[in-house]
Amino acid sequence: MERLLERIGKARTEAKQLQAERHRLRVAVVAAEGRVHQAAREREVLSARIKELEQENEVLRKAAASFGAPSREGTKERIDELVQEIDQCLALMNS
Repeated sequence: MERLLERIGKARTEAKQLQAERHRLRVAVVAAEGRVHQAAREREVLSARIKELEQENEVLRKAAASFGAPSREGTKERIDELVQEIDQCLALMNS
């Protein structure tokens, strides 16, 4: 009979430990779910901010184009013209 009582006592102790572990895991799951929801909200906010910045960037590009800002191709051509003028000046100096 003592052996049976001893086994029942061990089973109760083990059950209490398992309940405590279950409670600890539930708390951890709730905390992890909270972090997931927070990360999702941050992602939404950042995505919205990226869209705003992309729109602002597009507006700035259009504004720069409308003010006659040279494009990259135009800038390269202008540099080529300046290099040719410098070469001509050097040629005149050397002759």
